[in-house]
Amino acid sequence: MQQYEKEHLNLVQENAAECTVLLKTDGSFPLEKTGEIAAYGAGIRYTVMGGTGSGEVNTRFSYTIEQGLEKAGFAITTKKWLDEYDLVRKEAKKAFYKELKKEAKEKHENAIMYTMGKEMREPWHELSLDGNGDAAIYVLSRNSGEGSDRTALEGDVKLAKSEVRDILALNKKYEKFMLVLNVGGVVDLSPVMEVRNILLLSQLGIDCGGVLADILLGKKNPSGKLTTTWATWEDYSSEGTFGDWNDTNYNEGIYVGYRYFDTVGKRPLFPFGYGTSYTDFEIKTDDVISKGDLFTVKVTVKNTGSFPGKEVVQTYVSLPDGKLGKAYQELASFAKSSLLKPGESQQLEMSFGLSDLASYDEENSEYILEKGDYIIRVGNSSADTEVIAVAKLDETATTLKAKNVLGDPGFKDIRIERNGTEQISSDAKVVGNGAEQVPSDVKVISISAKDIPCGKVEYGVLGEIDERVKSFTDEELSYFAIGNFDVNTKGLSIIGNAATHVAGAAGETTSQLGL
Repeated sequence: MQQYEKEHLNLVQENAAECTVLLKTDGSFPLEKTGEIAAYGAGIRYTVMGGTGSGEVNTRFSYTIEQGLEKAGFAITTKKWLDEYDLVRKEAKKAFYKELKKEAKEKHENAIMYTMGKEMREPWHELSLDGNGDAAIYVLSRNSGEGSDRTALEGDVKLAKSEVRDILALNKKYEKFMLVLNVGGVVDLSPVMEVRNILLLSQLGIDCGGVLADILLGKKNPSGKLTTTWATWEDYSSEGTFGDWNDTNYNEGIYVGYRYFDTVGKRPLFPFGYGTSYTDFEIKTDDVISKGDLFTVKVTVKNTGSFPGKEVVQTYVSLPDGKLGKAYQELASFAKSSLLKPGESQQLEMSFGLSDLASYDEENSEYILEKGDYIIRVGNSSADTEVIAVAKLDETATTLKAKNVLGDPGFKDIRIERNGTEQISSDAKVVGNGAEQVPSDVKVISISAKDIPCGKVEYGVLGEIDERVKSFTDEELSYFAIGNFDVNTKGLSIIGNAATHVAGAAGETTSQLGL
């Protein structure tokens, strides 16, 4: 093993717990010591390390969660369940690939290409939950990758009936039970929201079990935050035609994720930016400083609980409605504290440029900040913030002059009016086009449009164009954009073509043109 490999491995293992998100906790974790543990779920032995396709890499070694827990000193009492699940999964996989090959034949498609990236849904089973221990975990696992989208079916985005049944039964049976999510994307957790402890472990590479063991024992405190919004499937926006192989109309526009949920006033299961901890934190805003276009928010974070931990503080800005539609708020900046001991405090600074929040005005081919009130909020998730300042922009400012070059897409983005107003106190003052009330002591900052920097997109060619390039047809030029494509093998040439001549992933260009 090379020295850089050792350094990379140590870096991952040292920081992996910071990439996990504790979604729910009742105080029964962390455990005092290793001991007997009842472990269930596909992810125990079929741990997803990093996805399929471009999410998959070759490693010198890897440990399943089962191996990682045992390496850490846990004794797994559910070997019988795990062995029986092996048989269920083996038969399900055999039937799954048989069906895929049949579908490929009926559709007259290459079987290798058709099956690439497709993942089997969680199979139904009726295995008895034998086992005992000081605690129990259920590791719910989902794999995915390029070439095959997730589906809103049971055993995929939605939980399989056998998963729901077993998770709820274990939550009742064990005083100390944790649902662990070994997934690379959202699953609909609405049927199991009564579970008291839920950890988003995600896909952490070669030793997910070792990281999980450290979290279960409190050697590491989860301190990540959600970068997606987790909701009941039916609550997501149905706008747009995502998944259409022929033509996708992204007419949902800016209303994606938390921008959609916050704007329509719909509370998800777990909001964007959310993540709890084994400890508690207090966030206090110290000051908001503006210098031209640059805003700096200073906050003090204090660990008010009984375990060491880290907190992530986030700044959001609500832009004024006007000519262009706006989401309820936009993430502007964030900062993470160092490891704080119980009672310890730290001041954090978060900075953002107001011009970074500009919206694109298609009619005039420019990015603009519209005149009005920019409401600045601070919190530890998109659903838990407080207003700390209001920046009042005197005139609409252009931040970037551009040029429309892609033509008419054939559809218009939707525009959603913000749902309701925020009522804070009886002595509040009104801001945001008269639609919102904020505390009377909130800092108000006046900003002139003259303080907003404006740039311009320049169109032109750097240097001379090679005479050979000028002679290429459009089809020949397209070869430069699709790797080392072979006209004879067609689609099959995309498999492994990234290292024919150049070492490393996606390092190839065409060899069709004799250059």
